[in-house]
Parts: sequence; C-alpha cells; structure tokens
Amino acid sequence: MGTMSAIASQAVNLLLAGSLVIAPGFLLVALLADVIPIRVRVLAAFVLSPGLLSLEVLIAIAFGLEFSQFTYLASALNALVAGALILYFRPRFSFRGCGYSALLACALVAPIIFTVLKETFRTDYSWHNMMQIAAIQQINLLPRLPEEFEMAGLRLNYGWLGWTQLSLISNLVAISPTRLFLPLNILHFISMFIIIVECSIFFLGQRRNPTKVAASTAIALLAVGLPDIILGIAKNEYHALGDARITPMMEKIQNMDTMVFGLSSFALMVFAVLGYLNFKRSSFLLLAIIASFVSSLVYPLFLPSCMAVAAALIAFEILQQVRGVGSSGRRTLIKTGLIFALWIASFGIVVLYGLFLGRDSEVPPFGLVKLRDFPLQFIRWGWIYCAIDAILLSVLIFRWKIISWPTLFFIGVTFGLQLAYVVIAVRDGVGYKFLFTALLFAAPVVAAEITRWADRGSRSSVVAGVLIVLFLSCVVYEFPRWTNPDLRYATPLDIYASDIAPDAKAMPSWLRVVREKAPPDAVLFTAPDERPIAVFARRALYVCGDVPVPTSRAGYSMSCTRELTSVKGYSPKRVADRMELLSLALKKEVSDAEAETLMKAFRALSRPMIFHTSGFSGFTRWLREKEIGRPIFVSETDVVWSVDKTGAGLDPADSAASYRQGPT
Repeated sequence: MGTMSAIASQAVNLLLAGSLVIAPGFLLVALLADVIPIRVRVLAAFVLSPGLLSLEVLIAIAFGLEFSQFTYLASALNALVAGALILYFRPRFSFRGCGYSALLACALVAPIIFTVLKETFRTDYSWHNMMQIAAIQQINLLPRLPEEFEMAGLRLNYGWLGWTQLSLISNLVAISPTRLFLPLNILHFISMFIIIVECSIFFLGQRRNPTKVAASTAIALLAVGLPDIILGIAKNEYHALGDARITPMMEKIQNMDTMVFGLSSFALMVFAVLGYLNFKRSSFLLLAIIASFVSSLVYPLFLPSCMAVAAALIAFEILQQVRGVGSSGRRTLIKTGLIFALWIASFGIVVLYGLFLGRDSEVPPFGLVKLRDFPLQFIRWGWIYCAIDAILLSVLIFRWKIISWPTLFFIGVTFGLQLAYVVIAVRDGVGYKFLFTALLFAAPVVAAEITRWADRGSRSSVVAGVLIVLFLSCVVYEFPRWTNPDLRYATPLDIYASDIAPDAKAMPSWLRVVREKAPPDAVLFTAPDERPIAVFARRALYVCGDVPVPTSRAGYSMSCTRELTSVKGYSPKRVADRMELLSLALKKEVSDAEAETLMKAFRALSRPMIFHTSGFSGFTRWLREKEIGRPIFVSETDVVWSVDKTGAGLDPADSAASYRQGPT
C-alpha cells in the first residue's frame, strides 16, 4: 500500500511539474491566440512560462507564502486556469510546418549535447552553475529574501527570479537543477530558432521551401564572428578579436544560465514587433510588451535592449504619423499611446527589481565606454558582425527602391543595438548581450535575403553546403571551450541527490556536520577554498576568499574577488575588510583585544556563527576559554565551533525577525 501511494504521489508531482513547463504561458496565449500562428502557440506558451512564474512568486512573497506552499498552489492553479481558458476560447494548436526547423535546431546543438553528456561534470558545474545554484537554493527558502551566499548579510545582486520555474520543477520531481537545465535549454533554443524562422517567412512574404528557409536562418545565426572562426582555426587559437561567448550563438545552452530563457522570449518579441509593423494590430503590440517584460524579468541584462526596441518603435510610429504614412484615427492613436505607456510601465517594474537587487552594490551596471577603449571596441564590433552587416548593407543598397518599412526598422534596430555594444560599457564586460539581441533582429532579414538568392537557379545545395561549412567551423573553433580542462579538478557530486553536495567519498566530515547541525541562517567562517563551499554547506559564507591554485573555481570559473566586486558590484573595500577579519579569526594566536574586535564585527550580522578551522585557532581557543558557544565537531585536522545568537549576546527573537525580513 505504501509503495502504491508513493508511486501515485510521484505521478502527481510529475504531472504538476509538466504543467509548470507550459501552463503559465497558456494563460496569455489563449487570450492572444489570434495573432500567434497555430504552429507557434505551444512554443509561445513555453517561452513565456518562466517569466510569468517569476511574477507569480513575487505575489507569493508579498503574501508571505513559503516556497513549498507556492509550489503546489502555482502548479495546480496555473493548470486549472489555463485549461479553463483553452476550453473557453478553444484555440487550435499544431506543430505542422515546424518539423524541418526543429530537426535543424536539434542538429545544431547535437555536438554540445554529446560533449556535455560525455563529461558529466559539464552538467554538474559548467562555467557558472554553482553561482546559479547558490541563488536557486535560496529560492527554496522564500519568503526569506536571497542574500549573497559568498558574503553573508548582503542582498544578492544577481537576477534570481528567472530560476523560479526550474526551482519549482526540481522540487516536484526531486531531481537536482543541474540535471534538469540542459533539456530545458535545448527546448528554449529550438523554440527560439523556430520563432526566428517564422520571422524570416514574414519577410519573404509567402511560404517557401521550409528546409531552405530554416537553413538560411541557421546560416544567419551562425554567421556572427565568421572571420574570427576562420582565423581561429588557421592560427589554432581560441579566439582573436571576436567574442567566443557569441561564436557560435548556441554556445550558451550548455550552461545553466537564464540568458537562454531571455533569448527565447526576446525572439517572441521580435516576432510580435514584426507582426505589428505589418498588420498594425494592437494584439501584436500587447504580445511584444509581454514578451519583452518576460525577457527582461528573467534576464535583467536584456532590459536595455528591450527599452531600445520600444523607443525605436515609438519613434517609428511618430515618424509614420508625421509623414502621413498609414495615418490612423484619433481613437486608434489614443489606444496605441496607452499601450505604449503600458510598455514603459512594464520597464519600470524591471527597473525597480534591478534597484532592489543592487541595494548593497556600489558599482553601476552600465556606463560609457572609456575613450581609450573605444577604438578596440569598434574594431571588435566590425570583426564580429562584418558578414551579417555586409548582407544588411547590400539589402539597403540594391533593394532601396522596393524595401519595406519593417525591413528598414529591423535593419535600423540591428545597427542601433550594435552601436550600443560599442559605446555602452556593461559591468564585467558583458556587453555582448547587445550583440545577441542585435542578431535576433538581423537574422530574419539576412535569412530572407539568403533564401531569395538561393531561389535563383535552385541553389539549395549551395545553401546547405555553406551551412555545413559554417557549422563544422563553429564546432572546431569552439571545441576547446566545450572540453574545459578546469573541471577535471572539481569535486565529484552525488548525482542521485536532489540537493547539490559532494558524493559520500568526497564529502569532508566537518562539512557533513555543518550541513546537518548548523542553523539554516548561520554564517560560516572558513578558510579560502577552491570548492563552492557555500553551496555544499547550504550556508552563507562570511566572505569568500581566493586560493592560489592553478585552476579557476569549478562552478564559478572566476575568482571570489572578481565575482563579488566586478560581477556583482560590491564594495572592494568591504570585501577586503571582511577578508582581513576572517584572516584574523583563522590565526593561530590572537590577543584579547583582537578577539573582542572580531566579536564586535561578527555580532553586527545578528546571526548564528559557525567557525571551521584547521585545529583550534587562536580565536576558537578564546571562545572556549570565555565559554562562548560550543564545539559541534572536533577531529585531528578540523574544528567546527558553533555560536548561537544567545551566546553572541544577541536577542534571538529580534535577530530572527530581522532576518526573516531579508538580509541587511
């Protein structure tokens, strides 16, 4: 009986998890089905779901719901409401016509899938997986707000809302997020590719050979950085002047990164904008607003690109009215103006989210490129985009007399986003996001032109040949990155557990004790380590320190200092001050004055404290002499000392309440 009950429970959880993949998006697709092609409706629901769940979890936090409660409530309600809307509106769904595009998209990602599955550490750690897991672990603790796991007490300045869907699914099926992200990423890439193919068909004006259009779209997406690929293969170098993060553009799907979710929803916005430019229906504009909101909410670094598109579309509409092209009545203008105001308001929500995340940061996320860096940035842009821009310029030159307004708009936005890459400096050099969004606007125009060229004389074989050469070049060029040697030194994980932890043989005894006995809100003080200790311990570190090892930290692929100061923008002085205090706490000898200084600093966190040292340090001996706290683990090599709120001279009730409201 117990076995049957467990099986039934697992089956229900699996169904609920499946509903979370697509049901939230159906809430909107059912309402806007008239402007979404039948073959794209399921894909649209899929790409919108992560963002809508992110919005729903904000409502749950406002009402103080625990994440476990939200998990079942969200999955059940989304499925019920989506089902009711589908039954009421009865939209049609079909994948007919998507087969060639889907197969080609699968072929493009096949080498990545093969490499990732061949090296299991790729799904465990990848480049930044542990940085994402540090956020996902804390989503499970909502409504307690996520803090910086590498520096306790600071608000996490990293977009974590985009992980809501993956966290929910992981909880329901009891499988680690590192085992689930790859299939989700692949589905998002396939969806993005099919949506861009639909945009290419829009520009062609009529249905063409689906294989040819899909192949042309693939060429357009792969053409970024083509000179860099050729030079890289010839010189046997990783990359020269280009940016390996966008060459090839499907490189991102191998990593646990919400950018993949943001790209698919951004592609849906591209489709909606194109539909609006062609048909002037407000439903397309509403779809564009929703897609851009989802894209920037799950991946805030896409917000500037979304804002640029909205600004360009508003300017385009004003220009059309001034020139008298497609003039509209007063009522239509007011309606359109209100919808654009709604778009701007949606950006305001994301801006507030960004300000909330960045409360404890001191480095602004955006700035202007410094004059001394401008020439190199300009050269890099030209080097990366020369193949695509050459085709776009040829369209402007040779098709000027018959060029359509939507084509002009897409080319203008493409160059505008490329210009943003040149002049806007993004923290930690991640301005390549502008190149990704520019590519999604350029690809349909380029693909349509390639298809027209291929139609002259039925040159399908030439198109296919170019595609194969491009694809193989990308594989050869990118292969060193896919086989990252740093992961050979990573700690093996327990792949069967739903929680991220070293396997039984690799788990240090002291770490197991911390996981099992330390209070959930305890701050961990331990020496610098190349392993992702905060993730393994499920406790926030006082500060993350760097170890002088020849490899980067697995799961982060960057030093602690760079992560905290450059990526997340925390004060370098604050990081240095904490490192100084941590070093003092780990010293073999400390004076009474130094110990009192440490206690004063540590008490400021208003949290339980866990000290892990190699043997007794001067500070832990002082704690023992003063009878502050107690040991929870002692061995020949390690000591773990616990100090609760009372032992630190704190009011347990007040400090607990303060932490429930979020780290300060």
